[in-house]
Amino acid sequence: MADFVARAVQRLREDPGFSRNRHTLALSSPEGRRALRIHRHLRSIERDLAAGVAATVAREADRVRITLRTARVSRIAWLSRAEFRLLCESPAVRAALGLDAAREA
Repeated sequence: MADFVARAVQRLREDPGFSRNRHTLALSSPEGRRALRIHRHLRSIERDLAAGVAATVAREADRVRITLRTARVSRIAWLSRAEFRLLCESPAVRAALGLDAAREA
């Protein structure tokens, strides 16, 4: 993940004042749009995990597969290792996945 994309995703996740509306120029580039897409994807996974959806994590060579299962639906989310590290910065995600700081990607 490019440095700008990683910083933008991290800032979108941590800073409530850093929004698409306030920073239109920075987030209208292809890298900015990619950062927004990644942020929305991570936020969706985080929301499901916080709601108590059962999940399994499988680490592969260059990416991570998270399988989220409910009574009706099974959802598979593919993340790069950098995206998974950003996702695991959330204490709710670490608790839901049963990860401690030493074991995460």
